Amino acid sequence: MDHHKFCFICCSNHVMSLEECLLYIHRLYVPEGYSVETLSIEDATSMTSGYNEGMKASDAVYKIYLHQDVRIINRHFLEDILKVFKTDENIGMIGMVGTEKMAIDGMMWHNYRLGALYGETSIEKNYGEYMFSTEDGIYDVDAIDGFLMVTRKDLPWREDLFDGWDFYDISQSFEMKRAGYRIVVPGQANPWCVHDDGIISLRNYNFYRKKCLEEYREFFE
Repeated sequence: MDHHKFCFICCSNHVMSLEECLLYIHRLYVPEGYSVETLSIEDATSMTSGYNEGMKASDAVYKIYLHQDVRIINRHFLEDILKVFKTDENIGMIGMVGTEKMAIDGMMWHNYRLGALYGETSIEKNYGEYMFSTEDGIYDVDAIDGFLMVTRKDLPWREDLFDGWDFYDISQSFEMKRAGYRIVVPGQANPWCVHDDGIISLRNYNFYRKKCLEEYREFFE
């Protein structure tokens, strides 16, 4: 494994959105002695299968899994995530938004969230009272939002259970915790990312939510 390499992994089905995402990645400051690669997984059958493909294809220790509609606007992003990881060797994953305690119904936005982002979705409009923390610091969380997930430890994504586009992020968070790693969110007075996701589909959301509740019972007790 290359300890001085970052790999951005993105499942993509829209060329223009991906190109804009890559434009922001290519503007990031790269720490001295480090390299960056990008992998686009086209026509993935699920987020987990696409991310497993990308994970196996790269020897980078630091992998950034992100949606094609995410724009990283903090040009010091790579330096900042390195600083977070260097605070504790046991940190396995970093997110931009997360929850300290997962809500008992499996819906992340039903509990107070830490971190920050620029973005507005139908969920945010309905649950506008759930504000993000913007204070400095590094916060331990139960789970992180999947629009951007940074790992230092490679664990298989559970495509055996989550073979769609929902709850892959909660699943991976719980897999990290089961393996004994910390999951953290950095405080961001100025959000590091924009998530321009627009209207999202929740067609299969409850199906995978129930799967999550069943598989990871210990985190909902």
